[in-house]
Amino acid sequence: MKLIRPLFPVPTLEAIIDDYETVNNKLITEIDVIFNSDSKKRVLSHKWTIPTFTDEKDSLGYTNFDPTAPTSLTTDPNFKFFFDHLAPLISEFFSQLDYYGPWQYVNGWASVYPKGAWVPLHNHSPLHWSAAYYVKTHNDCGDILFTDPKEYALANEPKNTKWRGDVGHAVTPTDGMLLIFPSYLKHETLPNEVDKDRIIISFNILTE
Repeated sequence: MKLIRPLFPVPTLEAIIDDYETVNNKLITEIDVIFNSDSKKRVLSHKWTIPTFTDEKDSLGYTNFDPTAPTSLTTDPNFKFFFDHLAPLISEFFSQLDYYGPWQYVNGWASVYPKGAWVPLHNHSPLHWSAAYYVKTHNDCGDILFTDPKEYALANEPKNTKWRGDVGHAVTPTDGMLLIFPSYLKHETLPNEVDKDRIIISFNILTE
């Protein structure tokens, strides 16, 4: 018998949540409150690792995530409805992986990406699971790209080999889409090419 077996898959979840129109309308209201009440927005994209703030809404993207003074939507009572709404779906995803133990949200933040905004390649290690939820999207607003974690293969396998380590996976976001993936999985976002904002909520999860 001869068999080519692709070993060690990376489990991810891609789902459209129930009643996302109602959820997203409430989220947009709460996100507007965050950014209209505080003029400081952290610049993302090429300055994503530097806690630089801007008052400009047409920058390369802004968020309420600040690594120097962490705040989290997961503990904000105005966003409790959202995280409670996702909890059953997340538990179902873990059960499909044969994990039935406890899990908890670690942190969460909202981000707005106007035209031209992009996110460089990064991961969320050493956390366990990470997620992106799409509150507002448009055609050509920027796909998210996941990179095969088998980085050693870039040097050790010939180009164009099937399952080679530089093979990526692109996801075109739509309203109400939830993506969950291992925190070690590197990802980036292509530039938003339209004159409308892409709005997302990101969060991390710990399991035991």
